[in-house]
Amino acid sequence: MRQRVLITGASGQLAGAIARVFGRDSDVTALTRAALDITDDRAVSDAVAACGPDVVINCAAYNDVDGAESDPAAALDVNAFAVRAIARAASAAGIMLVHYSSDFVFDGDAARPYVEDDTPNPQGVYAASKLLGEWFA
Repeated sequence: MRQRVLITGASGQLAGAIARVFGRDSDVTALTRAALDITDDRAVSDAVAACGPDVVINCAAYNDVDGAESDPAAALDVNAFAVRAIARAASAAGIMLVHYSSDFVFDGDAARPYVEDDTPNPQGVYAASKLLGEWFA
């Protein structure tokens, strides 16, 4: 039986790459922002219910690092609160959520590559919104 995969942020590079790889042996539903407003909790729940996926892979993100400083609400809506909606929908359906974050959650002062157990220290709105999204996920 083929696995069913739901991918958000389908117009982005990451989502495109994931859709190509998973599409080889899975049934992929890749939704763009126009097809799914991830900031709408009900729309997210409805999309998960309609797709019936085995896993949701969230590739959607507000990635305008500088723009987040002047529009923090937009960054928080997409990178944090939308992730919470996706996580809730996945949890309610009993399915796995894969969520991508950013090394921006760290301060950049390490002399080595960061690992998951390193203490985050976001230095701006974008970084803080990504960290909050990690916590919600």
